[in-house]
Amino acid sequence: MNRAKLVVVVLAVACVLLPGLTAAAPPESGRLTGRLPDHVPAVSVDQPRGTVLDALSTITKQTGWSLVVTAPDSATAHPLTLQTSNRPVDEVLEMVLEAGSLRASFADGILRVRPDPVATSGDGGRERRRDRRGRHGSERVVFGQSLTIGADETVDKAVAIGGSVTVAGQIRYDAVAIGGSVTLLPGAHVGGDAVAIGGTVSVPEGATLDGDNVGLGGAIPTTIGSMTRWAVGGPRMFWLFRFGSRLMRAVLLFVIALLIAVAFPDALMRVRTYLAHRPGLSALGGLAILLGFLPLCILLAVTLIGLPLIPVAVLLLVALFLFGFAVSAAWLGERLPVSQEHRAPVRSVAWGGAILVVVSLVPWIGTLALIIVAAIAAGATLLSRFGRTAAVAV
Repeated sequence: MNRAKLVVVVLAVACVLLPGLTAAAPPESGRLTGRLPDHVPAVSVDQPRGTVLDALSTITKQTGWSLVVTAPDSATAHPLTLQTSNRPVDEVLEMVLEAGSLRASFADGILRVRPDPVATSGDGGRERRRDRRGRHGSERVVFGQSLTIGADETVDKAVAIGGSVTVAGQIRYDAVAIGGSVTLLPGAHVGGDAVAIGGTVSVPEGATLDGDNVGLGGAIPTTIGSMTRWAVGGPRMFWLFRFGSRLMRAVLLFVIALLIAVAFPDALMRVRTYLAHRPGLSALGGLAILLGFLPLCILLAVTLIGLPLIPVAVLLLVALFLFGFAVSAAWLGERLPVSQEHRAPVRSVAWGGAILVVVSLVPWIGTLALIIVAAIAAGATLLSRFGRTAAVAV
């Protein structure tokens, strides 16, 4: 009987103490370990846009705890939208830690956050590869122009060759300008050096430069910088490229005109004769080619039968203009007061083509003049059916 009474007393004590022990026991099976204080206020988080670290900071501010984070940025910078009102702190912490694949321990008023070893072991290699790709991809290098790092941008390096660098955001390492200046705006941060060859480095109040300020703006560096801008992206270089492109196009047309003169000398002379006797009609024919080609292609495109004929029409247009250029060169070469005796078609095309090549090198005007001349001769070529129809003098 005494033994039965003892069992009843033990069960009664267990029923009284068990709820308290359960409430005081730390959630060892969750992501948070350690015993929280008995009187922890409920927390509210209103975060429509933010990160895991932002939510942790909000929680520790409301509870008055200190926060120590040893997790990588890839976990704490994970986007998180969280809106809770007057919820237990351990419940909110569990949600935040789960969102960032983190674990935490609490002791002596300090919340220590660390990466989850299970998630790290499974995703560590992939995360490291992603971080390496991110660091490599965040290096900004431009040629022949200036570079601006926006206030919301964070990059590893910023390099401008032939331009300047303007920093309003964050650069983890160096900012380099060859042929320009480096300018830090208020609020900008450069973790390494700022180097300007041929310019200056400007660090106003409110900007932070952790490394050295290297501005080489003397006579020799400035000359090197100017030459770099000219060579890489200056207007002279672009002009040189455009000139080279026009020259190659003109030389190609000249060679094609000579080949046409060698292959079709008789037809070339007959079309030239037609052009000389019917200049007005040839001009109208060239105008009709220019204005009517696009409507012709549209008309062919809307019909199933005419659709395959569009490439044929394009080839015919190219042939007309190439033949027209050769005809124009022959017509112009015959009018030059040079070696008029025994003037062969090839020689006439060579002299006239050389003049047209020089004219085509003139910016804007040269290209327009070449199109007009070739279009008029193309009209004569089309109306004479490539020299099959003889011209009648009027």
